[in-house]
Amino acid sequence: MSSPISKSAFIKAEQCLKYFYLYKNHPYLRDSLSKEKQFIFKRGTDVGIFAQQLFPGGVDVTEGEKRDQQLFAQKTKDLIANGTKTIYEATFIYNDLLVMVDILTKQEDKWIAYEVKSSLKITDTYVKDACFQYYVIKNSLPDLADFNLLTLNPKYVLENELEIEKLFKKTSIMKDALKNLEYFAHKTQVAKLTLEQGKIPDIKIGTHCFQPYECDFLGTCWKNTNDPSSVLTLGKLTKQAMFELYDSNIKRIDEIDINTIQHKEVKIQVKAAIEQKEQISREDVKAFISTIKQPVCSLDIEVWMPAIPYYEGTKPFQQIPFLFSMIYEEDQQIKNFSYFKPIEEDLRKEFLEQILLATKDFQSILMFDKSLEETVLNQLVELYPEYRKDIADLKNKIIDLAEPIRKGNYYHPEMKGNFTLKSIAPLVNQEAGFNNLDIQSGISAMYIYESLLVQNMIEGEQTKQQLIDYCEMDALITFQLLNFFKIKSD
Repeated sequence: MSSPISKSAFIKAEQCLKYFYLYKNHPYLRDSLSKEKQFIFKRGTDVGIFAQQLFPGGVDVTEGEKRDQQLFAQKTKDLIANGTKTIYEATFIYNDLLVMVDILTKQEDKWIAYEVKSSLKITDTYVKDACFQYYVIKNSLPDLADFNLLTLNPKYVLENELEIEKLFKKTSIMKDALKNLEYFAHKTQVAKLTLEQGKIPDIKIGTHCFQPYECDFLGTCWKNTNDPSSVLTLGKLTKQAMFELYDSNIKRIDEIDINTIQHKEVKIQVKAAIEQKEQISREDVKAFISTIKQPVCSLDIEVWMPAIPYYEGTKPFQQIPFLFSMIYEEDQQIKNFSYFKPIEEDLRKEFLEQILLATKDFQSILMFDKSLEETVLNQLVELYPEYRKDIADLKNKIIDLAEPIRKGNYYHPEMKGNFTLKSIAPLVNQEAGFNNLDIQSGISAMYIYESLLVQNMIEGEQTKQQLIDYCEMDALITFQLLNFFKIKSD
């Protein structure tokens, strides 16, 4: 066997043996990692390192070493033999299975392992991969007495100094680990046999391609499904319903009997694909537009959700608004206004005052999918109750331009089953778009904002402008979408 089976490889084998085989033998076929995934992985690493402060003074097996799993495992053995009490990234290899556990510490002559998750809750997948780690470590280190998951405490509120003992929650997975030892012995054997067969398993695409995580080889396994008329491009349809069609040999949207479709949002997609033209319910769109009062502006808010609370009075992953952009028309000219909150200070009150001041003279405030903005406003009400009436007035003016699309009153086949603002942006404005921006998603914006904590002044100014450009583009497309609907419904 070329290399041991790691925890991440085993979880892939549990999801799909083809996924596992490609991961082990054909890694060059993997899809490129999106910026969003890169940011999420980095956050997980950062939280893991931060949690080491719970058990200070340990030795990091990987520090100063080239990435060599066998070397890490030997170094871990040596540290244990030499009486080291706490080890970070402790590495074990047993029966060609490999695990690296975030923290291993000795307490009262017994070893206890901790795996850190940058999450507020424990998932079944977290438990399963922790049980796999226990199986390997227990067979390598008989004195292992307990295995715990460390997650962030959703009830923790930062007050004065950060209290790391209260920030994390400890949950033992021993009950599950002990009753599943035979399961892992069997499942790991199946994984090994798959590799020994020397050929890619013949497994069809299905819902397993997305559970528990999206497969890294969709570009390989799904390469024959790129037809824009494929039923696999249907939005507003569960993965299970989608594959029920696909597995019953209905591969293209135009092969679906439209009379069997009950949901309006799905029916409009099928009709658009068959006719290859946009679909619009003009009366419904006109009725929607009639609720909009002039003057109007559009508004977009960006938030930061630090895993480790940064401002006093905040919780892990709390939404902290840091930027809003507003687009409006004045003297037949498009105008914009943005407010950017420096990351060093908790200026949420100033943020709120600025947004209230900027929008007070408008009768309608246009948004696309208002859920985030409304959540932010609701949190600000709790924080600054003296502004309750002003915030209520603002919320009453909100018009969600996602509504006609969400209800199936407008759809274009070029949206390809996607009902987001970015899917309709090229139809609204062919010249302005997100593809030319340095930042192309709210998730990226969130992590790039966090990078300001370590950037110098010149880098910081460039990052600030990139964030404003992205937020203003969101607001601009939203503003222009209203006129788009007006033209289409005439």
